[in-house]
Amino acid sequence: MRPLDCTTRTVLTAIAFAATALSMHADEGTPEITSFEPTPLEKKIFDGPGVTVTRGDEIYSTLCAGCHMPEGEGAVGGGMYPALAGNEKLEYPDYAVFIILNGYKAMPSFAHTLSDEQVAAVVNYLQSGLGDNSYEPVATAEQVKLSRPQ
Repeated sequence: MRPLDCTTRTVLTAIAFAATALSMHADEGTPEITSFEPTPLEKKIFDGPGVTVTRGDEIYSTLCAGCHMPEGEGAVGGGMYPALAGNEKLEYPDYAVFIILNGYKAMPSFAHTLSDEQVAAVVNYLQSGLGDNSYEPVATAEQVKLSRPQ
């Protein structure tokens, strides 16, 4: 039998090491999750079909804060999510209503997810309750209804 060259010996050692590591992890197993208890807010949000919360701050924290951040500061990472706190475009509700209903760039449309009342509530929250925004909250469900895509 002839001796193994350095490359062959290295490859065989790597294969043996990998096999040993895999067999060690196979014995550990995966912990079994036996129960899940949603938070009270999660129960309220997902109780039934669609989004059921109606307060603007709850809608924002559920659907918007994941990208625009909890205080509306915006983010850059997997995409560009503009800041909503201090955003002058929110002075008039028509802009926010249009974007929420139709989506824009990476933001999806929420026209089929939120009712007219819910869109108005979140827009009013964006105008006067988020960060340092102090615009007059004047969005109405009727205004949202007129802005919905046909």
